[in-house]
Amino acid sequence: MIEIIKTTLGDQIYTILREDIISQKIKCGEKLTLKALQDRFNISSTPIREAIKRLSQEGLIEHMTNVGAKVIDIKEKDIIEIYDFCSVLDSAALKYAVRSRKHKELVHELENCIKSQEIALNNNDIKSFKLHSDNFHDILYKYANNSRLYDAAKRIRSQFTILANKYQNIVNIENAVLSEHKELLEAIKLKDIENAASIMTRHFENAKNYLLQAIKEDK
Repeated sequence: MIEIIKTTLGDQIYTILREDIISQKIKCGEKLTLKALQDRFNISSTPIREAIKRLSQEGLIEHMTNVGAKVIDIKEKDIIEIYDFCSVLDSAALKYAVRSRKHKELVHELENCIKSQEIALNNNDIKSFKLHSDNFHDILYKYANNSRLYDAAKRIRSQFTILANKYQNIVNIENAVLSEHKELLEAIKLKDIENAASIMTRHFENAKNYLLQAIKEDK
């Protein structure tokens, strides 16, 4: 039997706007007025308001009553908080995943993910590399098998992806990321949770500091 997934206009508008914000087609700080969105989608304000409400709840926009919204404008303090919070959540996911009964499957998926990262990097396919790099962390959440942890991570990782797309042209740490992922894999293989968590913390700390320094140099 074919599963039919029904979506409302609000769902569709939400999906389109979310992708535009995440990919930075709609830039940080940019206003989203009801009139402009109505003109773009040629629909009434009701589904647009629904989409704006969901995006606001996800922390991607700031809602402005009766006007529309504004895409979040991420400052240095926000960058620090986003990276630090992601570090805490991913370290928790890591611990749950390593304790999983499916440890062999976890290791196998992570090994294949790293191979995909290496292939992408050898082909200088940075976009593909970033997708596989993100998937490395997604795999940890998959085997952590904790829906509440995943829900907490989903919102902050949307903001994290905005950062990655906004500053993708000035941050080039792919080799360092791959090296740290390999370190994580070795610790996970040994079920050395303490060492793996330490590597994860350093992984995010290094990425955060590199980004902050790159932003300063780019000004």
